[in-house]
Amino acid sequence: DLSGGVQLVYRVEVEEAVKSRLQAEATNLKTRLQSEHNIPVRRAIANDNKGVDITLVTPSRVESAKDIISAESKLLIFDSVDQANPATIHYTIKENEERTIRQDSVTQAVENLRSRVDQFGVSEPLIQRIGVDRILLQMPGVKDINSVKKMVGRVAKLEFRFIPDRAGDADTVTMKSRDGDPVTVEEEVKMDGSMVKKANVEFDEYGTPGVALEMNPQGTRIFSEISSKGIGRQLAIILDGVVFSSPVIQSRIPNGRASITGNFSMQEAKDLAIVLKAGALPASLTILQETTVGATLGQEAINSGVVAILVGFALIILFMILYYKKSGIIASVILGLNLILVCALLSMFGATLTLPGLAGLALTIGMAVDANVIIYERIRDEIRNGSSRDKAVAIGYEKALSAIVDSNLTTLVTAILLYYFGTGSIRGFAVTLGIGVITTLFCGTFASRVLFDYFPLKSNKKVLSI
Repeated sequence: DLSGGVQLVYRVEVEEAVKSRLQAEATNLKTRLQSEHNIPVRRAIANDNKGVDITLVTPSRVESAKDIISAESKLLIFDSVDQANPATIHYTIKENEERTIRQDSVTQAVENLRSRVDQFGVSEPLIQRIGVDRILLQMPGVKDINSVKKMVGRVAKLEFRFIPDRAGDADTVTMKSRDGDPVTVEEEVKMDGSMVKKANVEFDEYGTPGVALEMNPQGTRIFSEISSKGIGRQLAIILDGVVFSSPVIQSRIPNGRASITGNFSMQEAKDLAIVLKAGALPASLTILQETTVGATLGQEAINSGVVAILVGFALIILFMILYYKKSGIIASVILGLNLILVCALLSMFGATLTLPGLAGLALTIGMAVDANVIIYERIRDEIRNGSSRDKAVAIGYEKALSAIVDSNLTTLVTAILLYYFGTGSIRGFAVTLGIGVITTLFCGTFASRVLFDYFPLKSNKKVLSI
């Protein structure tokens, strides 16, 4: 709001998320049929009709495979057996499961974007879901929208696949290397990026930056099995469909560590480590709208907010002086001190003052003067009852204290909840409001009492006056 920044509206390609989930289910079923039930599978792929095609080596095991898949897969429902190829079974996704995947993919995309933006180091970002499949991203203070799109919107889908030793050994697909050359890899994904625990920038013996990967316990176990069975074979490390490297496995790798190389610049390596650490997006994002807010608009917003606060401040001072006479001057001084303390604490904590933060500052003014009104009215009551000046002030502060503390503490609880559950500019409002509550309690119950004790006060049943 105040310093400009970028705003992007993304659409999550939920159809990709559905197909990706189906492919993962197909791969999982192929593995389980072969390893746990001794049913050889030639191919298991997601088709273009929101389903899965599983082709066995022999048609004689089709009925057994159907029973196993029906019992073990919560995602799929049997469709038919291919008439042209009786060894192929067609499955479709259940409607409720498809709907869940669509919804979860948007929710996961929001969380992944939030993780990436947090590591980007932006203060007070706003990331929220809008509509069915869209996400709003606002990053204040950022000027380079291209760098944001490059890092934040990257899918970062990491895969490990073997490169076939000989043609015909396994089903294959063709991908591109980082240089643009075609690379043939096996269709089966041995492991994906969901098993990556850490990703950090590392340097090789020539000082070239790369990304070091550390797997979680499950990934460590799987990577150990892959490397043990694949000694002497090339394992392709693929990111977003591009083969970055394909090292030859020399021995079993039990520690769950791998690295991605590819002539990265330092910034590229850092960005890649960030997106891998935050996790892959469930589907690609399409930019529907991009806006860069300049500093000029931010300055206009600052001016408008400051004018609003100053006008409110002046009107409150005018009311307090007219109604409470010289005692209103004390209230005005305390109010000014309150504002100074709020700004000082915001500066000390390095908080960002957004437009909602300015609104919190304006609200603090109203709350602060409310404490003075409560105290003054209590003192008036005591003076009307015949109390002396010192006694009226002492009893007035004593009786008003509980009401002031109660009202400010409930407001502080609200500010804490807003900060905990809110995002972006809502947190800015909560921070300003919370600091304002603390300074109001200090100024209203302590600083104003010091001024009352310092200046003599004339007793008058109608008007408090110095």
